Amino acid sequence: MPADLAAAHYKNFLYATTARRWHALWCRWAPDGALKESFHAERSFTPTEARDAVDMGVIYHYGGEKGTVSEGPRCGPWRITEAEHSAGDGLLHPSSADMTTLMLPASGPSAWCMKRSAVGEQPCAVELFLHHGEHLRMSAGVIHTAAGELMQLSAIREDARGPFPGAFWSGSTEAATSDGAGLAAALASAGAPVGAKGTGHAITADLQQRALSGVEWSATRMANAVAEKDVVLLCPDSIAVVGTRKRAAGERLRSACAWWPPAGSEDGSAGSGAPTHLYTIEATWDEQGALVEVTYLVFKA
Repeated sequence: MPADLAAAHYKNFLYATTARRWHALWCRWAPDGALKESFHAERSFTPTEARDAVDMGVIYHYGGEKGTVSEGPRCGPWRITEAEHSAGDGLLHPSSADMTTLMLPASGPSAWCMKRSAVGEQPCAVELFLHHGEHLRMSAGVIHTAAGELMQLSAIREDARGPFPGAFWSGSTEAATSDGAGLAAALASAGAPVGAKGTGHAITADLQQRALSGVEWSATRMANAVAEKDVVLLCPDSIAVVGTRKRAAGERLRSACAWWPPAGSEDGSAGSGAPTHLYTIEATWDEQGALVEVTYLVFKA
Protein backbone atom coordinates (compact mmCIF):
# COMPACT_ATOMS: atom_id res chain seq x y z
CA MET A 1 0.00 0.00 0.00
CA PRO A 2 2.70 2.61 0.77
CA ALA A 3 4.20 2.03 -2.69
CA ASP A 4 0.78 2.54 -4.27
CA LEU A 5 0.28 5.75 -2.30
CA ALA A 6 3.71 7.03 -3.33
CA ALA A 7 2.99 6.26 -6.98
CA ALA A 8 -0.37 8.05 -6.80
CA HIS A 9 1.29 11.00 -5.10
CA TYR A 10 4.03 11.26 -7.75
CA LYS A 11 1.32 11.62 -10.40
CA ASN A 12 0.53 14.99 -8.82
CA PHE A 13 4.03 16.26 -9.69
CA LEU A 14 3.22 18.88 -12.32
CA TYR A 15 6.80 19.24 -13.51
CA ALA A 16 7.24 15.55 -14.26
CA THR A 17 5.51 16.31 -17.55
CA THR A 18 5.43 20.13 -17.80
CA ALA A 19 8.45 22.38 -18.31
CA ARG A 20 8.42 25.74 -16.56
CA ARG A 21 10.88 28.56 -16.00
CA TRP A 22 9.55 30.78 -13.24
CA HIS A 23 10.81 34.39 -13.11
CA ALA A 24 10.36 35.76 -9.62
CA LEU A 25 10.75 38.44 -7.00
CA TRP A 26 11.58 36.97 -3.58
CA CYS A 27 10.71 39.08 -0.52
CA ARG A 28 11.49 38.16 3.08
CA TRP A 29 10.10 40.07 6.06
CA ALA A 30 10.64 40.01 9.81
CA PRO A 31 7.56 39.28 11.96
CA ASP A 32 7.08 43.02 12.47
CA GLY A 33 6.75 43.56 8.72
CA ALA A 34 10.22 45.04 8.17
CA LEU A 35 11.75 43.97 4.87
CA LYS A 36 14.81 41.78 5.47
CA GLU A 37 15.79 41.29 1.82
CA SER A 38 14.45 41.11 -1.71
CA PHE A 39 15.97 39.84 -4.94
CA HIS A 40 15.04 38.38 -8.30
CA ALA A 41 15.44 34.71 -9.17
CA GLU A 42 14.60 32.06 -11.73
CA ARG A 43 13.45 28.52 -10.93
CA SER A 44 13.42 26.04 -13.80
CA PHE A 45 11.90 22.59 -14.16
CA THR A 46 12.71 20.54 -17.26
CA PRO A 47 11.42 16.99 -17.76
CA THR A 48 13.83 14.74 -19.62
CA GLU A 49 12.83 13.62 -23.10
CA ALA A 50 12.07 10.14 -21.77
CA ARG A 51 9.93 11.67 -18.99
CA ASP A 52 11.83 9.62 -16.43
CA ALA A 53 13.42 12.55 -14.56
CA VAL A 54 13.11 16.29 -13.94
CA ASP A 55 16.06 18.67 -13.95
CA MET A 56 15.62 21.57 -11.52
CA GLY A 57 17.80 24.64 -11.07
CA VAL A 58 17.74 28.06 -9.44
CA ILE A 59 19.49 31.26 -10.51
CA TYR A 60 19.64 34.20 -8.07
CA HIS A 61 19.89 37.80 -9.30
CA TYR A 62 20.91 39.82 -6.25
CA GLY A 63 22.23 42.95 -7.90
CA GLY A 64 25.06 44.98 -6.39
CA GLU A 65 28.27 43.23 -5.42
CA LYS A 66 26.66 39.80 -5.08
CA GLY A 67 25.47 39.92 -8.68
CA THR A 68 24.07 36.76 -10.27
CA VAL A 69 24.65 33.40 -8.61
CA SER A 70 23.99 30.36 -10.79
CA GLU A 71 26.27 27.75 -9.26
CA GLY A 72 26.59 26.21 -5.82
CA PRO A 73 24.59 24.05 -3.42
CA ARG A 74 21.57 26.39 -3.42
CA CYS A 75 21.40 26.45 -7.22
CA GLY A 76 21.64 22.84 -8.30
CA PRO A 77 21.09 21.62 -10.89
CA TRP A 78 19.34 18.69 -9.31
CA ARG A 79 17.94 15.65 -11.12
CA ILE A 80 14.73 14.41 -9.53
CA THR A 81 13.49 10.90 -10.32
CA GLU A 82 10.58 8.85 -9.09
CA ALA A 83 12.85 5.95 -8.17
CA GLU A 84 15.25 8.04 -6.06
CA HIS A 85 13.07 10.79 -4.62
CA SER A 86 9.48 9.58 -4.42
CA ALA A 87 9.03 8.09 -0.95
CA GLY A 88 6.31 7.04 1.45
CA ASP A 89 6.45 10.48 3.10
CA GLY A 90 6.47 12.64 -0.04
CA LEU A 91 8.74 13.87 -2.79
CA LEU A 92 12.20 14.45 -1.37
CA HIS A 93 14.34 17.31 -2.64
CA PRO A 94 18.00 16.36 -3.16
CA SER A 95 19.10 19.41 -1.17
CA SER A 96 17.32 18.54 2.11
CA ALA A 97 16.68 15.24 3.87
CA ASP A 98 14.73 17.03 6.63
CA MET A 99 11.99 18.34 4.34
CA THR A 100 9.46 16.78 2.02
CA THR A 101 7.07 18.05 -0.65
CA LEU A 102 3.41 17.10 -0.46
CA MET A 103 1.60 17.72 -3.75
CA LEU A 104 -2.14 18.09 -4.32
CA PRO A 105 -3.95 16.70 -7.41
CA ALA A 106 -4.83 20.12 -8.79
CA SER A 107 -2.00 20.94 -11.23
CA GLY A 108 0.45 22.61 -8.94
CA PRO A 109 -0.57 23.35 -5.33
CA SER A 110 2.01 21.88 -2.98
CA ALA A 111 3.97 22.46 0.20
CA TRP A 112 7.65 21.90 1.00
CA CYS A 113 7.61 21.09 4.72
CA MET A 114 9.81 20.09 7.59
CA LYS A 115 8.91 16.46 8.31
CA ARG A 116 9.51 16.87 12.02
CA SER A 117 9.98 20.02 14.10
CA ALA A 118 9.57 19.47 17.82
CA VAL A 119 9.83 22.64 19.91
CA GLY A 120 13.28 22.88 21.46
CA GLU A 121 14.74 20.38 19.00
CA GLN A 122 14.26 21.46 15.37
CA PRO A 123 13.27 24.64 13.55
CA CYS A 124 10.12 24.57 11.43
CA ALA A 125 10.02 25.79 7.84
CA VAL A 126 7.42 25.55 5.10
CA GLU A 127 6.98 26.95 1.60
CA LEU A 128 3.39 26.89 0.36
CA PHE A 129 2.71 27.03 -3.40
CA LEU A 130 -0.39 28.25 -5.25
CA HIS A 131 -1.05 28.57 -9.00
CA HIS A 132 -3.45 30.78 -10.95
CA GLY A 133 -3.82 29.78 -14.58
CA GLU A 134 -0.84 28.60 -16.62
CA HIS A 135 1.48 31.55 -16.15
CA LEU A 136 1.23 32.68 -12.54
CA ARG A 137 2.47 31.09 -9.34
CA MET A 138 3.22 32.34 -5.85
CA SER A 139 4.59 30.81 -2.72
CA ALA A 140 4.67 31.88 0.91
CA GLY A 141 7.21 30.89 3.51
CA VAL A 142 6.94 30.67 7.29
CA ILE A 143 9.98 29.90 9.44
CA HIS A 144 10.15 29.29 13.20
CA THR A 145 13.34 28.84 15.17
CA ALA A 146 14.02 25.65 17.12
CA ALA A 147 12.93 27.56 20.24
CA GLY A 148 9.57 28.22 18.58
CA GLU A 149 9.93 31.93 17.78
CA LEU A 150 8.49 33.17 14.50
CA MET A 151 11.58 34.28 12.58
CA GLN A 152 10.53 35.08 9.01
CA LEU A 153 7.60 35.39 6.62
CA SER A 154 8.09 35.51 2.87
CA ALA A 155 6.29 35.78 -0.45
CA ILE A 156 7.66 34.78 -3.84
CA ARG A 157 5.75 36.05 -6.87
CA GLU A 158 6.43 34.24 -10.15
CA ASP A 159 5.58 34.48 -13.85
CA ALA A 160 6.47 31.79 -16.39
CA ARG A 161 6.51 34.07 -19.44
CA GLY A 162 9.55 36.26 -18.94
CA PRO A 163 11.48 38.60 -16.64
CA PHE A 164 9.66 39.82 -13.55
CA PRO A 165 7.32 41.65 -13.07
CA GLY A 166 5.54 41.07 -16.40
CA ALA A 167 1.94 42.05 -17.05
CA PHE A 168 0.45 40.85 -13.76
CA TRP A 169 2.69 41.41 -10.74
CA SER A 170 3.82 44.67 -9.18
CA GLY A 171 7.37 45.18 -7.96
CA SER A 172 6.30 46.30 -4.50
CA THR A 173 8.20 45.06 -1.45
CA GLU A 174 5.91 46.70 1.11
CA ALA A 175 4.05 44.51 3.59
CA ALA A 176 2.02 45.28 6.71
CA THR A 177 1.39 43.24 9.81
CA SER A 178 -2.24 42.76 10.72
CA ASP A 179 -4.59 40.29 12.38
CA GLY A 180 -7.66 38.25 11.55
CA ALA A 181 -9.87 41.32 11.53
CA GLY A 182 -7.49 43.14 9.21
CA LEU A 183 -7.43 40.21 6.80
CA ALA A 184 -11.22 40.01 6.84
CA ALA A 185 -11.41 43.73 6.05
CA ALA A 186 -8.93 43.34 3.16
CA LEU A 187 -10.93 40.46 1.69
CA ALA A 188 -14.18 42.38 2.05
CA SER A 189 -12.69 45.48 0.46
CA ALA A 190 -11.48 43.45 -2.52
CA GLY A 191 -14.80 41.64 -2.86
CA ALA A 192 -13.16 38.23 -2.48
CA PRO A 193 -15.65 35.32 -2.51
CA VAL A 194 -15.48 34.41 1.18
CA GLY A 195 -19.15 33.42 1.05
CA ALA A 196 -18.57 30.69 -1.52
CA LYS A 197 -18.08 27.05 -0.57
CA GLY A 198 -14.49 25.83 -0.92
CA THR A 199 -13.40 22.80 -2.91
CA GLY A 200 -9.98 21.20 -3.02
CA HIS A 201 -7.89 18.40 -1.62
CA ALA A 202 -5.96 17.31 1.44
CA ILE A 203 -3.02 14.95 1.72
CA THR A 204 -1.65 13.41 4.90
CA ALA A 205 2.01 12.97 5.74
CA ASP A 206 1.72 9.30 4.77
CA LEU A 207 0.24 10.32 1.38
CA GLN A 208 -3.43 9.51 1.85
CA GLN A 209 -5.37 11.86 -0.43
CA ARG A 210 -8.96 13.00 -0.11
CA ALA A 211 -11.18 15.43 -1.97
CA LEU A 212 -12.79 18.34 -0.13
CA SER A 213 -16.02 20.13 -0.95
CA GLY A 214 -18.55 22.40 0.70
CA VAL A 215 -15.94 23.91 3.04
CA GLU A 216 -16.74 27.25 4.68
CA TRP A 217 -14.09 29.96 4.62
CA SER A 218 -14.56 30.21 8.39
CA ALA A 219 -13.05 26.71 8.74
CA THR A 220 -9.67 27.71 7.28
CA ARG A 221 -6.52 28.63 9.17
CA MET A 222 -6.50 32.04 7.51
CA ALA A 223 -9.97 32.83 8.84
CA ASN A 224 -9.01 31.86 12.39
CA ALA A 225 -5.95 34.00 13.07
CA VAL A 226 -5.92 35.21 16.68
CA ALA A 227 -4.41 38.64 17.31
CA GLU A 228 -2.64 37.64 20.51
CA LYS A 229 -1.14 34.47 19.05
CA ASP A 230 -0.66 35.04 15.30
CA VAL A 231 0.96 37.38 12.83
CA VAL A 232 -0.97 38.04 9.64
CA LEU A 233 1.23 39.64 7.02
CA LEU A 234 -0.61 41.49 4.25
CA CYS A 235 1.75 41.32 1.28
CA PRO A 236 1.66 43.04 -2.12
CA ASP A 237 -0.63 41.80 -4.88
CA SER A 238 -3.40 40.36 -2.70
CA ILE A 239 -1.35 37.81 -0.78
CA ALA A 240 -1.56 37.14 2.95
CA VAL A 241 0.51 34.84 5.16
CA VAL A 242 -0.20 33.72 8.72
CA GLY A 243 2.25 32.35 11.27
CA THR A 244 2.06 31.63 14.99
CA ARG A 245 4.04 34.19 16.98
CA LYS A 246 5.46 31.67 19.47
CA ARG A 247 5.12 27.93 19.20
CA ALA A 248 4.19 26.16 22.41
CA ALA A 249 5.32 22.62 23.17
CA GLY A 250 2.43 20.19 23.12
CA GLU A 251 0.32 22.29 20.73
CA ARG A 252 -0.40 21.89 17.03
CA LEU A 253 1.15 24.30 14.56
CA ARG A 254 -0.61 25.50 11.39
CA SER A 255 0.99 27.83 8.86
CA ALA A 256 -0.97 29.12 5.88
CA CYS A 257 -1.31 31.64 3.08
CA ALA A 258 -4.09 33.02 0.90
CA TRP A 259 -4.21 34.70 -2.52
CA TRP A 260 -7.11 36.49 -4.21
CA PRO A 261 -6.05 37.71 -7.68
CA PRO A 262 -8.38 40.12 -9.52
CA ALA A 263 -10.98 38.86 -11.96
CA GLY A 264 -9.84 38.20 -15.51
CA SER A 265 -6.23 37.43 -14.59
CA GLU A 266 -6.17 33.66 -15.16
CA ASP A 267 -4.54 34.30 -18.54
CA GLY A 268 -1.74 36.18 -16.80
CA SER A 269 -3.02 39.67 -17.61
CA ALA A 270 -3.47 42.34 -14.96
CA GLY A 271 -7.19 41.71 -14.60
CA SER A 272 -9.58 44.01 -12.80
CA GLY A 273 -12.57 43.90 -10.55
CA ALA A 274 -13.59 41.69 -7.66
CA PRO A 275 -11.67 38.41 -7.42
CA THR A 276 -13.45 35.30 -8.67
CA HIS A 277 -10.94 32.98 -6.96
CA LEU A 278 -9.76 32.93 -3.36
CA TYR A 279 -7.03 30.34 -2.82
CA THR A 280 -5.64 29.06 0.45
CA ILE A 281 -3.19 26.34 1.45
CA GLU A 282 -2.01 25.31 4.90
CA ALA A 283 0.31 22.82 6.57
CA THR A 284 -0.23 21.25 10.00
CA TRP A 285 2.17 19.65 12.51
CA ASP A 286 0.93 17.71 15.54
CA GLU A 287 1.61 18.22 19.25
CA GLN A 288 4.90 16.31 19.01
CA GLY A 289 6.08 18.26 15.95
CA ALA A 290 5.36 15.62 13.31
CA LEU A 291 3.94 16.77 9.96
CA VAL A 292 0.24 15.83 9.74
CA GLU A 293 -1.17 17.08 6.45
CA VAL A 294 -1.45 19.79 3.80
CA THR A 295 -4.83 21.19 2.79
CA TYR A 296 -5.62 23.19 -0.36
CA LEU A 297 -8.91 25.00 -1.09
CA VAL A 298 -10.25 27.37 -3.68
CA PHE A 299 -13.37 29.48 -3.17
CA LYS A 300 -14.95 30.51 -6.48
CA ALA A 301 -17.52 33.23 -7.05
